[in-house]
Amino acid sequence: MSLLFAFLLILSCNCSLLLAKNKNISCEHLVGRLGNCQSHFVYCATTKSVPVRLCVGCEPEYRNLTHSYDELLSNANCSKIYLDSDRINVVATTQGILTNLWQKASCEDCYNGNHSEMYDEKWVILDGCLSANKDDPCTACKGDYIELNQFYLGMEKANKGHVCFDLQDRMNRTRSNWSKTLKCCQREVKLNTFIIAVFVVVLLPILTFYITAIVLTRRREANHGLLNEETPELDAPTTSALITAAVLSTATEPPVAMAANTEKIARVLSGADIDSESDSMLDSSDEEVLVKPRRA
Repeated sequence: MSLLFAFLLILSCNCSLLLAKNKNISCEHLVGRLGNCQSHFVYCATTKSVPVRLCVGCEPEYRNLTHSYDELLSNANCSKIYLDSDRINVVATTQGILTNLWQKASCEDCYNGNHSEMYDEKWVILDGCLSANKDDPCTACKGDYIELNQFYLGMEKANKGHVCFDLQDRMNRTRSNWSKTLKCCQREVKLNTFIIAVFVVVLLPILTFYITAIVLTRRREANHGLLNEETPELDAPTTSALITAAVLSTATEPPVAMAANTEKIARVLSGADIDSESDSMLDSSDEEVLVKPRRA
């Protein structure tokens, strides 16, 4: 009985090991296929980088890449082993980089609304016109170029700038060929307009300076009360001149009258002296009377 139990135990262990081995092989197979799809997409994107044909030329590789990654995620055991198992998380990080490249190039726009096919049709028409009219392509193919450019601008406006990068690269190259290589965008510079612009730029600072100086000068004069006033009289007579004129304008008397007046003044003065002497004598006599003692 014990031997039978041991045999069953060994058999169950072998079966579990076999199942685990099959599971590991299945996960390794999924990861290996994902790695192959990633390498194929990287090779395609690198080889079709100039001119850019990433979105149109590498679509099958990208679809296989996403399908293989979804299969790995759908397997619970494999996702536990290969996803979020360490800090670097190599499988998820690599997949994120490649997916971000596809999204950054707005590749899905090439397949939304058949933008890529419509652009290709208009571009083929322009390219055929340029090949057939090499002598004067600017005049013969101007309408086709404008139509292609307007279609691209409308598509860019509708998508808010998120246009398939393959179309962006092709349009940039088409514009460069049209303007630089074929020189169909020569803008005529009007000499008169240029001269007027230079004249205005040169003289405007000078005129501004002088006008500002004039305005400030007049404002200062107005503040100091120098405007609308009479100028001061610089030839006014001095004080000494006025005194001299007053003296000279005084009327003079004849010599006889002046002598009589002088004599009168002398008499008055002599009378005043006599009166003053008599008054002084009276005062002295009074003092003597007061000083004398009484006799017994």
